[in-house]
Amino acid sequence: MKNFMTGAGLITARWGLIVSMIASLGACVSLRTVQANEGKGVDVNPRVEIEKLSKNKKQIWVVGYTNGSIEDAHRDLETTFANGGDAIVYEGSDYRKLDQVLASVREKYPDKVIGVNYLGATISYIETFELAKKHKCQIAWTDYSGIDLVKEAPEISLHDIVNTKPEGVFYVSGIHMKYLTLRNEIKSIEQSARQAIGWMDGVTITGPGTGQATDPEKARRTRAVIGDHPMGAASGVSPENVSTLVAYIDYMLVNSSIADPNRRIVPERLKALRDAITAAEAKNK
Repeated sequence: MKNFMTGAGLITARWGLIVSMIASLGACVSLRTVQANEGKGVDVNPRVEIEKLSKNKKQIWVVGYTNGSIEDAHRDLETTFANGGDAIVYEGSDYRKLDQVLASVREKYPDKVIGVNYLGATISYIETFELAKKHKCQIAWTDYSGIDLVKEAPEISLHDIVNTKPEGVFYVSGIHMKYLTLRNEIKSIEQSARQAIGWMDGVTITGPGTGQATDPEKARRTRAVIGDHPMGAASGVSPENVSTLVAYIDYMLVNSSIADPNRRIVPERLKALRDAITAAEAKNK
């Protein structure tokens, strides 16, 4: 009996030592993981980050189409910042052309706030983030966020998107987006908005199509749910209707209402949009 107890005690002691060694190893692995990812996982307030992009409370992000020449892209940028714009976000479905435009623009204008939206696929965050990181873009925009399940695309991992997003990039994406059909037809904008917080820096809403106005009621309902979280509109915002949205949005992605038929930015229209925002802000005070 004594020998049995001694043997049992020895086994217990050895097992305790093994458990202790495993715990120590786990602690070392955890520490290395923290050290390897230093700076990751730190809570960053999107409100603070968007305010770093511009001094304007209501930001105009001009959408720069890459359908023209490199010189056209440069002129659109210069027009943007000379007439009240806060950023220019280049978008296109030709990856190589988008890459070339971003490379040229960033080389010539190293300090300007630029962004990217790759349109070559419904699920485009990988390419968009890749280009944003390569060209030091401050803004990354995708239409499909994965918050809403849609008929046009398979389900994607929100964790994968967050883990892929480059550090220092302000990521905006959409809920109830134009041209995407919800699988759950009765899912409300409020439900989508609640789900979006924490997965993206800016929650973006649209009208039914490009150039078609964003519904102010949709904006109001979204704002009522997300509180102070940054929010934007990405279709149909114009000098004529921006006053109906200013109270709810922080940024607007615009082209159709301020561009010519070739999608080049018209200085007078962009300036008119900034003036309309200024007037609406003064009225709302």
